[in-house]
Amino acid sequence: MINHGESPAEFFDYKYHPFADTYRLKTPYLGEQDNRFFKTALSLISTGKSFALSGPSGAGKSTLVHYVLSRLDANCYRPALVHYGGLQRNGMLKAIADVLGVVTSGRTVPLLIKLQKQITQRASDNRSMFPVFVIDDAHLMEKESLMDICSLMFNPHRETVAARFILVGDETFEKKLSLQIMAPVKTRLTGHFNLNTLNDKDSLEFIKFRLANGKAPETLFDPDALNIISSHCRGNRRQIMNMGTLLLAEAFYRQEKTISAELIFNCDQIEISE
Repeated sequence: MINHGESPAEFFDYKYHPFADTYRLKTPYLGEQDNRFFKTALSLISTGKSFALSGPSGAGKSTLVHYVLSRLDANCYRPALVHYGGLQRNGMLKAIADVLGVVTSGRTVPLLIKLQKQITQRASDNRSMFPVFVIDDAHLMEKESLMDICSLMFNPHRETVAARFILVGDETFEKKLSLQIMAPVKTRLTGHFNLNTLNDKDSLEFIKFRLANGKAPETLFDPDALNIISSHCRGNRRQIMNMGTLLLAEAFYRQEKTISAELIFNCDQIEISE
């Protein structure tokens, strides 16, 4: 059983927990589709374009978008993340206003107009700090909020780009934007990208990447265990991270230094059919 004087890191001989969410890797795992989106996104942002990214929960959308933002020139762009999360129309505008430092009190000038002026000013002054907004959970947005986003993308008086937007949603978002009523929104977006779950090969590479970044022994998971995890999680990165965390906790409790297929099948927290 557990040796209370020894930490999991000491027991398994890793430097960082391979599946922890308490730290962010400087460079995340980039499969072929991730790398293509990363390079395309940087190119689109540099030319003033806005776009959307869809994919199932746990596919790695947030991690990938955060990495894109981290690679932007801090002297040219001011990235900001807005979690929509079911906000009412004015609530979303207030969230954007908070990021920009725009005062939301007072009813003399509509908030949307205030934001348009502030964004235009930031994009046209000598510093040229272009706002780049990431709207998370965009699939929950109603038409009115999406139309407000369109208004903030473009400066009609100068016929120039005002702000870049990356709209991030689940797999239903693409279908929502395909509705005729959403045509004004869709035409403002240069592209709509889909991030799929990992295939079996990339799932194994993802696990090995996490182990390597945690400076964990290559033998921490035996080959059969890796294949079971890959198959069970069906390429969902979040599920892989959660399953890996549970298995390390189980192995530490049992004082087993290698995660085996037998340990997986005997873990009460994971249901797998043999």
